[in-house]
Amino acid sequence: MRAHGNPDVQGRRKGQQALYVYGFTRAGAVERFSVPGVSDAADVRTLKLGNLAAICSPLSMEEFLGPEGADHTQDLEWVAPRAVRHERVLEEVMQSSPVLPVSFGAIFSSPRALSEVVDAHRQEISRFLDDIADKEEWAVKVYANAQRLRAHLERAPEFRQRLQHLPETPGARYFHEKKLQRELDERSRNEGQRLAAHIREELAPGAISVKPLRLADRGLSGRQDDMVLNSAFLVHSGQVQRFTQRVQQLAARYQAQGLTVEATGPWPPYSFCPSLEERP
Repeated sequence: MRAHGNPDVQGRRKGQQALYVYGFTRAGAVERFSVPGVSDAADVRTLKLGNLAAICSPLSMEEFLGPEGADHTQDLEWVAPRAVRHERVLEEVMQSSPVLPVSFGAIFSSPRALSEVVDAHRQEISRFLDDIADKEEWAVKVYANAQRLRAHLERAPEFRQRLQHLPETPGARYFHEKKLQRELDERSRNEGQRLAAHIREELAPGAISVKPLRLADRGLSGRQDDMVLNSAFLVHSGQVQRFTQRVQQLAARYQAQGLTVEATGPWPPYSFCPSLEERP
């Protein structure tokens, strides 16, 4: 959790209210919300700050901060539904207005503390909202099935030809077969990354900007296949259909080799927005 407006945040009395912030948009762009806030209450509102508005909810300070809050934020079952509600608020704003998203867990001790941060970054926020108005962030993930990749390489003419020309003497044949299998294993490990890089290069011309994102392991992704590409693409709104069609074409092309190519979006543009973290 990130607390803003210290030094009095940690010392506030139990039950005292703070502001949980989802992001920023233009003042007057959104007035009512149909989705609940992080605490599952119908308390999402906007706080007008000049020509900008902070999207926020009032909450009890100790829900996120202090000893009780620390226990909460280490509990995935507590965090997960609140993180989902955070995203749904931003997605609702995106339906009618550009938004600068703030990562889950930003808490301000008072409207004044929030106003000070906005004043310090007003030009950056305004510039970003202008720039993102006709653009969308899309995520592209590629998963590789190691067994299918290996099988595809085994069927390649190069390997089939080498298998057909192995030495006839048993000792030499055994040695060359083992060498081929080791080579196949190594190429299989690298093939997913090689194809993923190729897919990224194929999609890049259809985007304004591309940002690499962290690869998730199987435990986090919940998939049986390995994630070999995770990138965010910033796409002009008018080009989204063409971009997603290109993803579908690449998915069809590489399916037989054991790759799954997926595009999801539009997402709150976290990957391309400026950082509003306090500077020294």
